Amino acid sequence: MSAEVLKRLEEFEKRLGKLEKHGFEDTLTLVEILSSITFFGGLKVEKCQYAKEGQCELFFLKSDAKKKVPLVTDCRISDCEGEPGHCHLETSSVVCAFCHEAKMSQINSLENLKHEKGEV
Repeated sequence: MSAEVLKRLEEFEKRLGKLEKHGFEDTLTLVEILSSITFFGGLKVEKCQYAKEGQCELFFLKSDAKKKVPLVTDCRISDCEGEPGHCHLETSSVVCAFCHEAKMSQINSLENLKHEKGEV
């Protein structure tokens, strides 16, 4: 092989090594993000006033939503006051991690706790 071809191969090898390194770092970042979502979402599920019997009572959906959204199932909440045939989102750490209402409920609980302790 000529010196030019060898030089190009060496450059290619360096570039490939950089790509592999970044790919590994990106994978680690993604795993870190997903584990955080799972952890904090799980905390929200435990503390959320809307999480009942594995479903989110905050959202009432029509039955045709089951065909459009994979996390929607028929209502299983025993004391639910929704119309017959409605659906709810299934609770999960991922769904709950992005819920603004659950986040606000948790913050309000922390503020109430601080108020009770006289920290506010």
